[in-house]
Amino acid sequence: MPIITLTTDWGSRDYHVAALKGALLSSVPDVQIVDITHDVSRHNIQQAAFIFRNALRFFPSGTMHLIALHGHTGTTPGTLCIKKDNHMFMGLNDGFFSLVFDEEPIDMVEFPRAEQEPVQSIPRMVHCAVHLLHGKNVYELGSRPDQFVRRGAFQPSFTEELIRGVVVYIDHFGNVVTNISRELFEKQRAGRRFEIILRKTSSPLDSIRVDYSEVDQGDVLALFNEAGLLEIAINQGNAHDLLYLRPNDHIRIEFK
Repeated sequence: MPIITLTTDWGSRDYHVAALKGALLSSVPDVQIVDITHDVSRHNIQQAAFIFRNALRFFPSGTMHLIALHGHTGTTPGTLCIKKDNHMFMGLNDGFFSLVFDEEPIDMVEFPRAEQEPVQSIPRMVHCAVHLLHGKNVYELGSRPDQFVRRGAFQPSFTEELIRGVVVYIDHFGNVVTNISRELFEKQRAGRRFEIILRKTSSPLDSIRVDYSEVDQGDVLALFNEAGLLEIAINQGNAHDLLYLRPNDHIRIEFK
C-alpha cells in the first residue's frame, strides 16, 4: 500500500486538506495518507522544515511526501518533484528543501505551471504524486531547475569555552528546542562543567537531564530530545511562556 504524507499550513478548519485527500484517494484508491502537520504557522518555512525533517527519518522507503506551504520569496516559485534516498517529494522551490536536505538533490525537476494555475494546485500535486508512485522517471515531469532556492539555516557558533545557539522551535507543550546538538555539546564539553545561560533574569542550568520527571513540578531543566537537540523545559509547565523564550532567542553554554 503506497504512503503519502502531507505537510501544510492550511489548518483544519477549511476544506483544502479534505479536498487534497479526496483527490489523492480518487487517483490512488489504496493509498495510505498520513498527516505530518497542518498547523504550521502561515508561511513559516523554518518551522515546517524542522517538523518535517524530524518526522521524515521514521517513514519507510517509497513514501511520497507532499509539502504545501508558500514562504515569502518575492517571486512566484516553481514546483519541485524530487526523488532522493528512496523517497519522493513535491513542494515549492522556495527554500524549504534546502532546510531539509544536507545536500542538493540530484534527481530533481521543476514542474511547469499552466497559465492562470494557482501556485499550490491540487491537480498538479496529485499528478506528480501518481507519476512517481507508479515508478515513472522524474525527468518526464519537467527539467532540472535553473536555480535551487536556498535559505540559510541557523547554525550554532562555538569556541573552546563557549557555544552560542538559538531557539529554533517551540513545541505543543511550550518546550523550547535549540539548534545545539548533543554531538556538538559533548565534543566541546570534553568532560568539563558547564552553565546553560538562557536570559539575564534566569538562573543558569548546570546539568543535563534524561527525563522531565527528574526535577520537581514547575522546575526548569535541560535535556536532549529525540532529535538530539538541546531542549529547555519546565516539568508540567510551559517554558516558552514562563521563561519568555521565543524563536531566534540566543542560548549560551559556557564551559568551566
